Amino acid sequence: MYVCHCRAVTDGEIREAIAAGACDLDEVGLRCGAGVTCGGCCPLIQELLAEQVPQDRPAAAAVA
Repeated sequence: MYVCHCRAVTDGEIREAIAAGACDLDEVGLRCGAGVTCGGCCPLIQELLAEQVPQDRPAAAAVA
């Protein structure tokens, strides 16, 4: 299923980015491009992150 329509990124590609080490929105964007254009897909990306990122893995510091 397409999650990011602006960049044509699927949930599978986002899951692969997370499995490869992305642990926040910025890292997902850097790895696959999702969430960097309009931001409409960010809530779903956050859900995928919450499902897949281990609780003990530290997230990167948020950019203010």
